[in-house]
Amino acid sequence: MRKPCVVALMLALFIGACSAKTPVPSSTGTPSSSVTPSASTSPTKKPVHVVSARFALYVYQNSIWLYDVGTNKTRQVTRGGTVRMPKWLDASHFSFLQGDSSSTTETLRTVDLKTGTTTDVFSSDTGINVYGWSPDGETVAYITTDSASYPHLRYRSVSDGATQSVATLARALGRGAGQSDEALIQFSKDGSYVLVVYTPADGTGATIPPEQSQFQVRGSDGTLAFSDDTSREPTMGLFSRDGRTVYFQDSGGVRAWAASTALTRTVRKLKWFDPSSSPDGSQIAFDTGADSPGKVRVSVLDLRSLAVTTISKPGRYAPIFAGPRTVWAQEIHGCSGCGPVDATARVYAIDTKTGAERLLAIPWILDADVLYQ
Repeated sequence: MRKPCVVALMLALFIGACSAKTPVPSSTGTPSSSVTPSASTSPTKKPVHVVSARFALYVYQNSIWLYDVGTNKTRQVTRGGTVRMPKWLDASHFSFLQGDSSSTTETLRTVDLKTGTTTDVFSSDTGINVYGWSPDGETVAYITTDSASYPHLRYRSVSDGATQSVATLARALGRGAGQSDEALIQFSKDGSYVLVVYTPADGTGATIPPEQSQFQVRGSDGTLAFSDDTSREPTMGLFSRDGRTVYFQDSGGVRAWAASTALTRTVRKLKWFDPSSSPDGSQIAFDTGADSPGKVRVSVLDLRSLAVTTISKPGRYAPIFAGPRTVWAQEIHGCSGCGPVDATARVYAIDTKTGAERLLAIPWILDADVLYQ
């Protein structure tokens, strides 16, 4: 569940070369003092801006923390309550969900990091399973589930609170039971499309209509643009950085749906989990599945050559691109009595070219959002 909000700070530096002046004769006919031309300087090239992680919000020990990449330090920014799904709005504001331990009610809240103030956006007495912001911050798309386990997709206007009931998806029973389980809402870069993933299905074997598919793309007006047949088990989706393509996994391998043509193609015959796009959109990092800590690794798919490169040692998963050649990954190990595997409180920065690892101060990225610069 990663829907990064990207903030790029551009700096242009222009240096003009000094120009020589031609001597001008004085009125008496005596030549004036000549001005020695300065040495010619080569124009300074505009530096290439490299997009990389600046800050990360993450949930740890039931609080939200802020990780400063530059200093490799963390600090706690919320206290109390059941919190999850922090998402950057801009460099000074973020949102998160906070639950009520005595009921199913959840509230979407925003935080101003400069003033420390918290504002409630809205609450849902049936919970907010997953949410996503439009690029302009004017609309929240979210899913809430009723008592019969039917997920309802809704769009809510932040300015006036108007709520549009968009679709009711197929029932989602037994969530969290498998590694293919994913809950995600992500807007395209221009806000015209919304990717909705809410797997798995209820396992009844019944044919599910396209409108109820648990993997679909909707327009900003709620119209259905694309849905994959649930029998193909679609999951693990994400928008490309430019918002023109949705990449995902189903029984046919890694697939791509193009918004411009509404057509779907197979990218590669492979399985991926927890995909994360590089800042420039040319690569996608993913893991190979967390059923066994001795087997799961992080790999990178180059979208231009379609080459796949394994970059980590065993026991690394849930990758997040933090720079052009840096991927963060959570450590995982075997766990007796608590399931086959469990994450440790260790996050490593992995060099995608050399595979070299560096332990970071951030202990958790399984519910994190990155702000890029």
